[in-house]
Amino acid sequence: MFAACAEALEASREALRPGRTVGEVFDAHARTLTKAGYAGHFLNACGYTLGATYPPTWMDWPMLYTGNPQVLAPGMVFFIHMILLNSQTGLSMSLGETSIVTEDGCEPVTHAPRRLVVN
Repeated sequence: MFAACAEALEASREALRPGRTVGEVFDAHARTLTKAGYAGHFLNACGYTLGATYPPTWMDWPMLYTGNPQVLAPGMVFFIHMILLNSQTGLSMSLGETSIVTEDGCEPVTHAPRRLVVN
């Protein structure tokens, strides 16, 4: 599950670039997790923007979901999360990071190592 989430996070970050849409970021996430065998085990959104205001919830607009037409532009900041919930096995996995859209892609704000920690 970790490997699938890490691959989906990377695919989402590759789609997080100016001129693309917010929906395309979600679609990259969904394609990757579906290909890994997790269709039906991920959420209908995989992130949201982080703005300068504090809205009534911790999430800002636009959310990352399929079909969202909002065009990405430099300076937008997103928290992207890969969440798998497998009710058949009782297992779950979540991996996420914050990135800023730049002129030619995105730059991670999160600098924690992207690796599975097993105690």
